[in-house]
Amino acid sequence: MNLTPIFEAAVPVMSRKQSESLGDRSQYIGSSDIAGCPRKTYLQRQFPIQPGVSTLLKFARGHAAEWLLSKIFDASEVPYDAQVEICHPTLPLRAHVDFVFYEPQGLHAVEVKSVSGIPDAPFPQWTDQLQYQLGMLRMMYPKGNITGSVLAVDMNAGEVQQFNGFEHNDTVFNYLFHRGLHLLDVLNEQAEANCSPSHLCGFCQFRTDCPSMALPKVELPPEIEMVAAKYAELNGTKTAAEKELKAIRQQLIDYTGSSFKGQTERLALTVSTVADSLTVDANLLKLQHPEVYQAVLKPKAGFSRLEVKPLRPPLAKAA
Repeated sequence: MNLTPIFEAAVPVMSRKQSESLGDRSQYIGSSDIAGCPRKTYLQRQFPIQPGVSTLLKFARGHAAEWLLSKIFDASEVPYDAQVEICHPTLPLRAHVDFVFYEPQGLHAVEVKSVSGIPDAPFPQWTDQLQYQLGMLRMMYPKGNITGSVLAVDMNAGEVQQFNGFEHNDTVFNYLFHRGLHLLDVLNEQAEANCSPSHLCGFCQFRTDCPSMALPKVELPPEIEMVAAKYAELNGTKTAAEKELKAIRQQLIDYTGSSFKGQTERLALTVSTVADSLTVDANLLKLQHPEVYQAVLKPKAGFSRLEVKPLRPPLAKAA
């Protein structure tokens, strides 16, 4: 039995059903829109492109992480609500908070991010999304503490990291609120969409003709262009190899456990554990003790960064 046609037909249907709780996204601006790139949001609304099965499965991974966390939170018997929708009283601005916990002193919002590898610090786009949600919660609940955190979940590795310590900030929310107003003007054809480069630019289907990605036309010597093409090819192979290595590493550790030594006719295999240690949360230090953060900053040497990417033809825009 060939399951490929089933995946191709059923995954888009599943994705639409999972998104039903968010309502008609074309009728409002959400927190992910405000934290993201205005140009991408505008083009997605004007020229919608159906993501492929692979992309939709990655989106489903996020829903799976939220489902798992909800079961964990249910078992804890800690009072919370999931998928809390907050609407602006007069404007089509909304926020959907993954989890809201009820504490004696106030509310704690949690934004869940499903990842392949826990980052050292939350991405700015994540914190902007959370800060906007905290501001919308403050509008609904003017009294009490409004705090939040980002919960990064790596389902493959079985790892969870909470980036905690965020509080509602009037100045930050005002900035993000005006980003929302800018998006409304853009969608009403009253302003031109700004570009907001981030770590997600590499996945954007509108990257090809993006002004922030535009490069001047040059003529390279044929041998240099050939070497650059080879670099891009090898770099792509390296990325794929690193993903495969990570999966294989997990398989081996699942077998050996945290400590193992042994050899066969062909190879030696050793697994050891690096002890837990303490590190400084730079974001939390900057947020809670900005004067200390400034005092301990030190120069960091620069370096040459090389990036070579094969170009794709512009995507045809659907009417």
